[in-house]
Amino acid sequence: MNRLWPRLLCLTLALLMLLPFAGAFASASDDGYSAERPGDLKSSQIKGQSAIVIDAKTGTPIFEKNADTPMFPASTTKILTIMIALQNSAPEDMVTVNPSALMVPEDGSMVGLVAGETLTMDALLKATFVASGNDGANVIAEHVAGSQEAFVRLMNETAYQLGATNSHFNNAHGYHDENHYSTARDMAIITKAAMEIPEFREIAKLYTYVLPGVGPDGKQRKRLNSYSRFILNPDVDEGKNYYPYAIGVKTGQHSQAGYCFVGAAEKSGVELISVTFKSGNTSRWTDTKRLMEYGFSKYVSTSIEAIYKENPRTVDIAGYALDDPQIGQLELTLRKRDPLADDTLVGFADEVSNWQRIFNTHTTISLDRLLEAPISAGEVIGTMVYTPDGADATPVEYDLIASRSIERRPAALPSVDEIIQYSNNDPNPFPRFSLEFAFLVAAPVLAVIAVSQLFYKLFTRRKRPKLKRSTGYKTRYYR
Repeated sequence: MNRLWPRLLCLTLALLMLLPFAGAFASASDDGYSAERPGDLKSSQIKGQSAIVIDAKTGTPIFEKNADTPMFPASTTKILTIMIALQNSAPEDMVTVNPSALMVPEDGSMVGLVAGETLTMDALLKATFVASGNDGANVIAEHVAGSQEAFVRLMNETAYQLGATNSHFNNAHGYHDENHYSTARDMAIITKAAMEIPEFREIAKLYTYVLPGVGPDGKQRKRLNSYSRFILNPDVDEGKNYYPYAIGVKTGQHSQAGYCFVGAAEKSGVELISVTFKSGNTSRWTDTKRLMEYGFSKYVSTSIEAIYKENPRTVDIAGYALDDPQIGQLELTLRKRDPLADDTLVGFADEVSNWQRIFNTHTTISLDRLLEAPISAGEVIGTMVYTPDGADATPVEYDLIASRSIERRPAALPSVDEIIQYSNNDPNPFPRFSLEFAFLVAAPVLAVIAVSQLFYKLFTRRKRPKLKRSTGYKTRYYR
C-alpha cells in the first residue's frame, strides 16, 4: 500500500503537466472547416497531399492543391484500364484467363479468377472494377492488346492524347512501381474522358457485384465489394461517410500511395470530378465531400422559364374596350408543356450576364391567334420554343397564356384581318348579293368609266387656230 501512493502521485503530476497541451491537441484536430460556408475551403483543410476538383463538362479546375505534383495513383489506375477496354472491345466478347495474367503479388487485391476459365468482357470489367482486382486488370490487358506490355504502351499513348502529359504507367492495375505515377490533374482529365462513355458511367457507380454463374470449382462465387460503398451507400457504417450526390468512381490504396479516391458527383445540373491522393482511410471521404461542396458552391443556376418571368412578353390588343385599365396591353404568362423538360441554365456566378444572351439566341416565339379583343384569361395566345445547345438536345416548348381578360369595344369596326378571317371562314364561295354589294361592285366600274371619258374628251378636243395680228404695213416698192 505504501508503494501505491507514490505511483498514483506520479501519475497525477504527469496528467497535470499534460493539461496545458490538451487545448493545443483539440485545436489541431479542428481545422476550422465550416460546412455552412463550403466556399471558404482552404488547402490546409484537405488532408490529401494532392487534390483537385473540376467541372466534368468543361474540364475547368475549380479548386486545386499540389495538383501537378507526381503521385502514386494506386488502383485509381484502373479507371484508365476500364476506359481503354470499353473503347477496344465489346461487352459480349468472351475472354479466357491466361496463367500469365494471374502472376501478381499476393498482397494485392484480387477478383479470384482461375486459369482457363472463360467469362464475358462485361462481367470481367465489372468484377475487376468492384474488387479492384489486379488479376482482372491483367486479363483485360492481354485480351485487348495481346500482352500486358502492349497494353501499357496503349495506356501511355491514350493518356498523352487526352492531355495527361505528366503521367507514366507501368502496369494495368496500379500496384506500386517507382515509374508508375500520375497527378491529380491528369487523373481528373482521364476520369472526365471515361465518364463521357455511358457504359463506364454504369460501372463507375457499382460498389458490389457477383460474377454470374458458378466458378470453375462448381461453387457459387462470392460477392465482391468496393470500398466506394462507404460514400455511395447510405446503409454502410450508418451513413457516416455517405454523400448523397456521389455517382462513383474509384478508390486506390497502398503503403506508398496512401489512401486515394477519384470521385464524381452531380447536383442541380452540375457534374464535378474530384481527386484526392495520399489522404487517410477516412479523410479521403471527407476530402471528397469538401471538394465537391466547394465546387457546387461556386455555381448558380436558373432556368429559361425564370428568365422569361423576369421580363414577360407584352402584346398590344386591338379593339379593346375604352374603359380597359391597361389600354389594351396584355402580359403573356409562360407554362411549360412538359413539366419534366429540363430548361436549366447553370454556370459560375460571373457568367450570369450571358444568360440573357442565351435566352435571346435560343428561344423563338410565335403567336397563334389574332391580337384582337375579346381575350379570355387563360387563353393560349402563342408558343415559345427553347432549343438547348447540342446535337442531341431536345427542344422545350411552352404555352404563352393571356394573363387577364380584355373586353371588345362595342362600336369597334372590324379590322382588315378580321374581314379576311371572316371571308376565309365563310362556306359560301361567292359573296352574298345585296344593294350594298351591288353598289360596292358598280361604284368602282362607274368611276373608271367617268374618268376614262374625261381623259378622252381632254385628249380629243379640236383646237381653234390662232389669228395672227398684223403689226403694221410694210413699205412696198413698185417698178
